Amino acid sequence: MAVAGTDTGYARELEAEALDYPEERGQILLEAAAAWIRAGEPQRGTQLLQELIDTGGEDGCYARVELAEALLNDGQVAAAHDCLAGLARDPALHDGHCEMAAALLAERGDLAEALRWYDRLVARLRPEQIEVLRRRDGWAQLTAIPLRGRREVRRKLGLPADAMDEIVPVAPLEQPQLEQPDPHGFRALRGAGGRSCRELRVLTFQRAERAEARRRWPGEFPESDAEYYPAAERRWAELADGGAPTIRVVPATVAGLVAFAERSGGAVTDPELRSRYANAVPEQQLIAWPPPRNAQCWCGSGGKYKRCCGRPR
Repeated sequence: MAVAGTDTGYARELEAEALDYPEERGQILLEAAAAWIRAGEPQRGTQLLQELIDTGGEDGCYARVELAEALLNDGQVAAAHDCLAGLARDPALHDGHCEMAAALLAERGDLAEALRWYDRLVARLRPEQIEVLRRRDGWAQLTAIPLRGRREVRRKLGLPADAMDEIVPVAPLEQPQLEQPDPHGFRALRGAGGRSCRELRVLTFQRAERAEARRRWPGEFPESDAEYYPAAERRWAELADGGAPTIRVVPATVAGLVAFAERSGGAVTDPELRSRYANAVPEQQLIAWPPPRNAQCWCGSGGKYKRCCGRPR
């Protein structure tokens, strides 16, 4: 698979790759379009997006959101809203597309239009998706995340709580302590020595390093990547909703952790050592979570966050 380099070269590689992986063509071309736009060649990027829109289907709907964003960035507000109007009529529209459109508009302060998209999402929820929100762990369900976004938009608009706002569970306020393990990072940390801080560090391995870590210490990493990264994303969203301070991802390396353990005279599998290692990583190596939507994903895939771990599921 293509590895991100210069945006122009990366875009060309992706277009060629789309021919080799026809089952993933839509997703690959979405990333290629974004790379062309970053490279200062928006015409090629929008051409690819339009091709996907013409093809239709789920990826065509994602392409409509991407095209609307490109148009907004170019100051073509009316054209962007026309594009989103087409999305609203698309038969392949699902709740993930609605969430992306709502987040895009909310991010730009268009709260009334964002709410319309959140309401479209609500209209597409199945009864069983709503019912799970009533369970004790309802706050941890993926469905709860965009619904909390909807509730916040309604609050900013000065609207009273409606029936859905009442159903959506509030994430419990969590104050992670040094002694508490985080199964989706090595550790959710307070400051060194357990003192309170404004920054919450979560130690994790990016994809290539995690493969090596699983080989070295298989018992420590029972989850597959397909389970691990979405679970980490959900866990951190819950912490943020629960009032946690700024979250920073600490991208651990196997070699760095082993070297730290050797210098410290401790074991790599010791949670206390992992906590000290996370606190010792220089600030400039940390990754702010969540990354900007167009930034590279924290997981190390090379793709944009909004098309990778930040993609609605």
